[in-house]
Amino acid sequence: MRVLAPSRSRFLPSAILIVSCLILAGCSTPNPRLSQVDPGIAQVLELWKPHLLYLLPSPHSRLYVEVDAVEGCVPNQAALQKLRDFLSKYCNKPDGIEIVRSDVIPIETARGISEKALARKYVNGPAKTTGSPPAFMYVLFYNDALCKASVKAEHSRASAAQSSRRAAKPYAEVLPYPAIYFNTRYFPWFPWRFCGMDKKGLLHEAGHMLGLVTRSTSAPGRHCPDRACLMNADIHLRRVLLGQQKELCLQCAAELAQSFTQPSPSNLRFVDSVVVRSEAGYNVLSLPDRLCVIVGDFAERDCQDFGAHIRAETPDANQRLRVDYLANDEVLKEPVKLSEIINRLKDDPFDLVRRGGPRVFLRACADRYGALGQYTNAVDMLHRAILLDSSDDSSYNQLAWIRATCSDASVRNGKEAVAAASKACELTEWKDWEFIDTLAAACAKPAISNAPSNSKNKHCARAIQPSQNRRRCESDCRSMKCRSLFAINRTSLEGAIAARGSTGKARTEAFASTRVVCFLASLNRLLVAVR
Repeated sequence: MRVLAPSRSRFLPSAILIVSCLILAGCSTPNPRLSQVDPGIAQVLELWKPHLLYLLPSPHSRLYVEVDAVEGCVPNQAALQKLRDFLSKYCNKPDGIEIVRSDVIPIETARGISEKALARKYVNGPAKTTGSPPAFMYVLFYNDALCKASVKAEHSRASAAQSSRRAAKPYAEVLPYPAIYFNTRYFPWFPWRFCGMDKKGLLHEAGHMLGLVTRSTSAPGRHCPDRACLMNADIHLRRVLLGQQKELCLQCAAELAQSFTQPSPSNLRFVDSVVVRSEAGYNVLSLPDRLCVIVGDFAERDCQDFGAHIRAETPDANQRLRVDYLANDEVLKEPVKLSEIINRLKDDPFDLVRRGGPRVFLRACADRYGALGQYTNAVDMLHRAILLDSSDDSSYNQLAWIRATCSDASVRNGKEAVAAASKACELTEWKDWEFIDTLAAACAKPAISNAPSNSKNKHCARAIQPSQNRRRCESDCRSMKCRSLFAINRTSLEGAIAARGSTGKARTEAFASTRVVCFLASLNRLLVAVR
C-alpha cells in the first residue's frame, strides 16, 4: 500500500508572513503636558530639561536607574542589559550607570491602583552613598489589567468589557516628573516578546527620557518620521525581523549630539528621587503627579519630607495632579517680598502652578498666619485670594471660619462670615458637608466662640456614632439651601462652633443641633406650601 504523505500547504507560511507584516507595536508617550493648550510651551521646554541631567556629566556625574515591577511583570536580565548598553552609549556619566531592581509589587497590592499611584508608593530613590548625588531615572513595569485607572475605552460608547481588553501602550512622561511606565500586557509573549520587540519598546521609551524627539521635523508625539529608526512611532515586527529599528537614525543621533553642546541646567537637579526646580524666591519639587512649591529657604531635608509624605499616601486609582504649597515664616514677615513671589507664580512655566498657585499659596499663608495668631493678616491673605479668583470656594470657606470662630473679637464678623460661608456653599452646589458646617457655625452668635454647648443643645443631643457623623450631616444638611432658614432657630446652633474640630460629646451635640435646624426648615417649607 502506498502511503501518501500530506502535501505541504503554502497558505500557512504566506499567512504568517502577511500577519507579521501587519503586526506592530506603538508608543503612547504624550507630548509634554501643556503642549496642546499652553501658548508658552516653548518657555516650558526652555526651562524644563531633565534629559540634560541624564546626558551631561554635570551636575550629576553618575546615573541611578530604579526598576520596580508588579508581580508577573518583572523584566528579564537581557532587557535590563539592553537598557544599560543604550544608556551607556548616549549618556556621559564618568562615575558610571547603575540599574537596580527594587520592589516586586504583589498582585493584590497593585489591583485597582493606577501606575502613577504605584510609582508614588514604591519609588525609593538612590541608595545613600558617600559619592556625588546621582541623576535618577524611574522605570515601572506593570499590567494595566490590574490598574482600573489605566484601562480607558478609546471610544465613549465602548463597553467596559471591550475597554478592559485594550492594553495601554507603554509611555515615558516628561512633565511633571520624568519616568517610564511600561505595560507588559501590551507585548504578549508571541510574537512580540519572542522576537524581542518588548526590548525595543523599552529602548524607545528610554530615548524619550533622553529628550528625543524635539526637532522641528519630528512626527507627532515626539517621534521620528524615519520608519527604520528606533524612535519611530510604530515598531513593526517585519522591520525588526529585517534587522531595522535597532538603532537611532542619523538625525536622532545628531539631535543627542547637539544636546551635549548645551549648558547644564542651572535651576534643575535631583535630590534623591525628587526633581527640584529652583526659581527666584521659591522651589518646585516633583514626583509622579505631585508637586510641592516651597516659598522661602529650601533645604534637602524638605525633599526627604516631601517624598516621605507622598509615599505615606493611601494608593488609589486617582491620577489627578496635585500641588501643595509651603510658606516659610521669614517670607511672611516681608509683605513686599510676598507680593513679588505671587507675581512670579503667575508667570511660572507650569500651567498647574500658574493657574492655581497664587490663590493656593495665599491660603497656605493664611493657615500659617492663623497658626501664629496673626488673624488680621490671615483675613487679608484670604481677601487677596478671593480677588484673584472669585470662584475659589475654599478661600470663602476659610474666611468664613475665621470670621465666625476667631478668638480675637476684633476679627470676628458675623455678617461677613455668613456671606462668605453661603458663597462657598453656593459654589459647591451645597454638596460639601464641611462648608455647610461652616455656615452653621457662622450663623451662631460670634461672642460664644469658645463657649461650651448650652443646655438646649444637650437636651437635643442624641447618641450618634462618630462614624455616622459625616453621613448624617451630609444627608441632613442638603435641605439648608436658603440662608434665611438659619434665622429660624439660631440659638440651637450655638454649640456648633465649639464642636468644630473636636470629637466626642461636643461634636455629637453640634450635629444634633443641625438636625433640629433641618427639621424646623422642613416644617417651615411645609407651612409655606400649605399657605
